[in-house]
Amino acid sequence: MDKDFLKRLHGKMMKQGIRMNYYPACSRPDLVLGISPHSDSSSITLLVQDDEIAGLQIRHKGGWVPVKPVPNAIVVNIGDVIERKRYGQNLTFNGVCQSIEHRAATNVAAARMSIATFVMPDDEVELSPVETMVDDYNRPIMYKSIKYGDYLRYTLSKKMDGKANTELLKVGNESD
Repeated sequence: MDKDFLKRLHGKMMKQGIRMNYYPACSRPDLVLGISPHSDSSSITLLVQDDEIAGLQIRHKGGWVPVKPVPNAIVVNIGDVIERKRYGQNLTFNGVCQSIEHRAATNVAAARMSIATFVMPDDEVELSPVETMVDDYNRPIMYKSIKYGDYLRYTLSKKMDGKANTELLKVGNESD
């Protein structure tokens, strides 16, 4: 990946969103999630966690693994856009790099906060597979073409449900 990869990926008007989350202490964390399982519709997410209280969990081998906070560190998550697209020559990663399904858990011990910054392409950037990252045998085209703005509106209109948003846009899905 060359040094201007992210700049080109985001088009003329890169966007940034921020979300601040407060999770109060919860007497029944086994029954209450802070944020439902999902993957981010951004290209990259930068997350500042509470330094002492874990809450972020990632899906791994069918289970949930807590991400231990590292003081003064920023967690970097690949989003759905990177899973779908690599700009350079307008190539997609076609599922080679995958956005991570994650959730936020509550806990009994104490309240915590997190701040997430989402880096997103311009709405007109086309997320589309092209021939150079696919072949008939090992890597067939996995995703339908869609403008980022349409993808974002679609994901925001649905409930957070794991990786359902990326699954729906896969080639061969019944919505074709």
